[in-house]
Amino acid sequence: MRFAAAVLLLLCTWCVFAIEPDAFDKQITDELRALDPTAAGLFIRANAAREVGKHAEAAALYKQVHERVPTYVHALRRLGHEELELGLRDQAVTHFREALALSRSSENLAAMAIGLVENGKDEPVPGEADEAKQLANEAVSLDPKDPYKLTVLARVAERTQDLPLLRAVAFKMAILAPNDPSTHLMQMSVAASDGNWDDARKELELARAAGLPQEHYNQVASSLQSAQPFYLRWWKPALIILAVWFGAFGLLFLLGVILSKAAVHAAEEPLTDLSANASGLSGGVRRVYAAVLGLSSVFYYLSLPIVMLLVLGSAGGLVYGFFVLGHIPIKLVVLIVIVGAISVWSMLKSLFVRPSDDDPGTRVELEREPRLRQVLDEVAAKIGTHAVDNVYLTPGTEVAVMERRRKKERCLILGIAALDGLAMRPFKAVLGHEYGHFTNRDTAGGAFALSVRNSISATAIGIAQGGAAAWYNPAWLFVNAFHRVFLRISEGASRLQEVLADRWAVFAYGAQAFEDGLRHIVERGVRFDAHVGATLKEVVDSKVPLANLYTYTPANPTTDVSEAVEEALNRKSSAYDSHPAPADRFKLVHAL
Repeated sequence: MRFAAAVLLLLCTWCVFAIEPDAFDKQITDELRALDPTAAGLFIRANAAREVGKHAEAAALYKQVHERVPTYVHALRRLGHEELELGLRDQAVTHFREALALSRSSENLAAMAIGLVENGKDEPVPGEADEAKQLANEAVSLDPKDPYKLTVLARVAERTQDLPLLRAVAFKMAILAPNDPSTHLMQMSVAASDGNWDDARKELELARAAGLPQEHYNQVASSLQSAQPFYLRWWKPALIILAVWFGAFGLLFLLGVILSKAAVHAAEEPLTDLSANASGLSGGVRRVYAAVLGLSSVFYYLSLPIVMLLVLGSAGGLVYGFFVLGHIPIKLVVLIVIVGAISVWSMLKSLFVRPSDDDPGTRVELEREPRLRQVLDEVAAKIGTHAVDNVYLTPGTEVAVMERRRKKERCLILGIAALDGLAMRPFKAVLGHEYGHFTNRDTAGGAFALSVRNSISATAIGIAQGGAAAWYNPAWLFVNAFHRVFLRISEGASRLQEVLADRWAVFAYGAQAFEDGLRHIVERGVRFDAHVGATLKEVVDSKVPLANLYTYTPANPTTDVSEAVEEALNRKSSAYDSHPAPADRFKLVHAL
């Protein structure tokens, strides 16, 4: 119950063991001086030791006073208090009972009540708790205007978890001593017991303003913070973190949109000197892109712990809610746990994904293909860069370059299906475009962004394969959203790289040669895909052998694909394209 968490909030070391008023202290010292002046001197020394926390010394001096004047109950009672401070609870209770037997004063009743509840355990013994409550109430009835007696009763109420009694004492204290720190601490304890944590903090601040020592304020503040449910302690910091996180997400998306527009503007920038191809406005945009990509990559990895906490928090909150409601749908709880576990595991596993460094295709032995080697070297010299080290053939129509940093190798990936019907000058123009990527250093670096792509892909695949790809899964929503934002940024950079690489091809071989080469590759891609589809369908359905995919002529070839070719050539560019639409590229290269 909430009150059980709040019982520790009132510091007995300051409130309960408070020293009696100075006037009372002077009165009892004068009484002792009349009985035994030497004992009075010991009593004064004991009080001084108690003031500075020298409890062992104080206890020894009070004991000497008691031995000299056995009937002097004040020394006996204070001896019990010091023994309680020293952890000698049984001795303290014995001395409190002796003092109470000598005089049933309000001070002795209060001391006995404290001795019974401060037993060093989480809860007082039932019989002792009842006795303590009775004694404390009696002490208050004898001296109802003494805040100290009310403070003792409040402590007993806390220790016995009697919230109505604590509330009643706090009400009386508010009337008797409205500006006393003890009053505000009692009000704080009541507010905390009721779950009114804001009011509890206000009362604590009022207690400090009323004179609560800083050391005790710090202790109570720490206890108050610990007593609050975790979701109340953390909701504000969590809300701030989420707000900053979503704000950063939105900012990255906005930067992606702005940079995409800047890339289009840079691509249309007039150019007369090829040496300035990757500098000027386009160079500045590329540098900004690189910085934003780096920030996006860092943001992704910083987001993973937040998303994991969201997943675990959502799953844990739902399960906890079922327990609170008292109805636990087993199947739903199992589903929630499975979805959470799959999501977290997929994200953790994605951090250790490493890209494969296998050959990207079948390596061509260039020493046995001197004409191809000659063309590769000629284009490299014309573009002003080093030629590729190896050529790898693939079955499709792609043409691309890459650098394998571990092997220090420049590679050309050549789709064999793209070569059929490709004239030499357009082929050289296409190669000039690919070599332009080397010159502009597009293939260097980018490992950080690539690792993010691989991690996103691995996470998405893991979640989808585990059956957790659903709208209610925070991890799936994050992967989808960040993938789109990251694509918006990275593909904008990629489109600008393609435009700048196009310029090298145009200055080396002319705009028409480059357009012819690009048109051929786009058209071959559409026709080859249609050919493969028709061929494989016929081969599989008819169960006939397939000796050569490229030379096989289907009995029922695909209908005319000219419309599909025109659509591919004239399509609109998308913000998520890695390459500008062919029509846009044709327009830009002819403008040169």
